[in-house]
Amino acid sequence: MTNTTKQSELDDRGAAHGGSSRDAAPNERAEDRLFTSDFVFATLANFANAFGMQMLVATLPVYVIDLGGSRSDAGLVTGALAITALLFRPFVGWLTDAWRRRPLVLIGTSCYGLASVVYLLAGSIPLLVLGRFVHGFGLSCYTTAANAYVADIAPLRRRAEAVGLFSAAMAIGLIIGPVVGFMLVESTGFQYLFYFTGGLAFTAFLISLFARERRQQGEIKRHRWSLRTDIVAVDALPVAWIALCMGIGFGTISAFISIFAQPRGVANPGFFFTVQAIALLVSRTFAGRLADRHGRATAIIPGIILMTAALALLPWAYGFPHFVISASLFGLGFGTAQPATMALLIDRVRPEQRGLATGTYFTGFDAGIAIGAVLLGIVSQHWGFGVMWPLAAASTFCGLAGLLADRHHGIPTSN
Repeated sequence: MTNTTKQSELDDRGAAHGGSSRDAAPNERAEDRLFTSDFVFATLANFANAFGMQMLVATLPVYVIDLGGSRSDAGLVTGALAITALLFRPFVGWLTDAWRRRPLVLIGTSCYGLASVVYLLAGSIPLLVLGRFVHGFGLSCYTTAANAYVADIAPLRRRAEAVGLFSAAMAIGLIIGPVVGFMLVESTGFQYLFYFTGGLAFTAFLISLFARERRQQGEIKRHRWSLRTDIVAVDALPVAWIALCMGIGFGTISAFISIFAQPRGVANPGFFFTVQAIALLVSRTFAGRLADRHGRATAIIPGIILMTAALALLPWAYGFPHFVISASLFGLGFGTAQPATMALLIDRVRPEQRGLATGTYFTGFDAGIAIGAVLLGIVSQHWGFGVMWPLAAASTFCGLAGLLADRHHGIPTSN
């Protein structure tokens, strides 16, 4: 009788243990679930914002030339957005941590729409610059808060994949935005382009209303903004340097490829952005998993090398096939490196500093875009595109120095 009782107890414990194992598997799968409603809404809003943004990135330099502006003016209009975002990033990064993500997402999306209204009413370059200031403030709010939000809701083991998919939505906007933008301009004029981009911003605002704030009030550590500690996240500086160097290449492409490609046999420069975005989207199918499984550097190093090669080829590009090669290399490179740098950033900082760290990252990226659009625009005005493109390539390649600095940084703290 005693042996029977003991065997029964053992069976009960074994059953309980087996049940626990069976229960643990669904719980583990739930913790790794990426495609929640919040992630889907955030990604759809990112697509709508990117669609409108990329329509303007491709067409505004041409609009500046139509208004009688120079290459330097086109670079100023492009760079004004990045400069404004650069000025507000530190405060917005702190505010994202001290307040919440969702309100800043909504504020940023609202500014996207308001900027389109300013563009619609603008008839001169100074007013266009004013619209870019509004757009830049919205960009600093939206991108900082939205990327921190995705980091909050992404499963730890699928973080780079989540960043890659979130960015892929932006890539889809980049695929169709420039081509649709030039088609709208050619068929209806810039006025209807600005109507359309304003409508996309309003759509993104409505979608963002459905994404829930994940951080509870008790998780938010409030402290006063400090000039000493809340300008940048020091732990994020090596990755921010990589972002700055990538931003130089990205800003140069955004500001000048439309002006550069048209005289060289590309009637609709929007197709350059489309090819670039398709290549970027292809890279997102494998780059995130590559960075998660084999380390961030395995994606960042080849990505930066491909971006450098794409920029270095442009002085010799004549005709559509040459531009397709350059666009493909740049898209593959940026699409491979950028999600890995974002994942590396999140690895390196504490959860309560994600907003500030994201702001630091995009401060570097915005500074790079401003350098590429404004300073290299002055270079192109005085010495030509033949000097500007190799200089942009060399600057992008310097991003690898950020990985060397990060090797001495220590182990990730968020894991």
